Amino acid sequence: MVARHLVRSLGLLVALTALTVSCGGAVYTTGPASGDSGSADTGSIDASPGDGGPHDSGGTEGSVPDASGGDSSAPWSPVCPDTQPATGSSCSTENVQCEYGDSWWSVSCDPVVQCQSGHWGTFQPSFEPCSAKPGPNSAQCPSTYAAVSQGSSCTDTSLSCVYEQGECSCQMPLGGPVQIDGGSAYWGCEPGQGCPFPRPRIGAACSDEGTSCTYEACSYAQTCQGGAWQGQEEACATPGGGTGSP
Repeated sequence: MVARHLVRSLGLLVALTALTVSCGGAVYTTGPASGDSGSADTGSIDASPGDGGPHDSGGTEGSVPDASGGDSSAPWSPVCPDTQPATGSSCSTENVQCEYGDSWWSVSCDPVVQCQSGHWGTFQPSFEPCSAKPGPNSAQCPSTYAAVSQGSSCTDTSLSCVYEQGECSCQMPLGGPVQIDGGSAYWGCEPGQGCPFPRPRIGAACSDEGTSCTYEACSYAQTCQGGAWQGQEEACATPGGGTGSP
């Protein structure tokens, strides 16, 4: 009897061993061995770049500071909503203009809205189309802003040079009587003395009421009006570049 029981027990052990070999990983859900393999499976899921990487990256991009700069909790304008209002939504300050973006080199590259008849509508304050952001100055540019002799003749009308004080270019005459031969090109710089550069956003705060600054000759200027910069089309600039009033 004892021998028969022993043989039956040995047979059961052999069957269980065969089942373990044939099922492979299925047995790792329990027992001490499952702890090792289970941690490996969990680790491979957690480490998957498809699960965490792109989402983490997206979060980082979303945390980029507002284009207006400074403390995002503080209003960037005394007259404009913090964020771009929807076209057709209501507004209260008639004719106020607000720019959303940071394209200081070309107002046409940013969305601009204006309050008209109690509703926000799109507004295009410049005659010029959106242009590319200026790159490094050409080797043909004067080394400094002070080295630019405004009003002196030049030959390369494609030359534009950006300095801390403003942008200077070799330009054809824009004001005065029309000349049959087109006149001689000359150096002119914008904006004029007393004007901020880079160009402030439309709607940004200003303190020198009435100051007017040309940023695009014969096309676009900004005026400090009601404590905020406002855009205005400019039919033509005077020879020698933009002007500013103290």
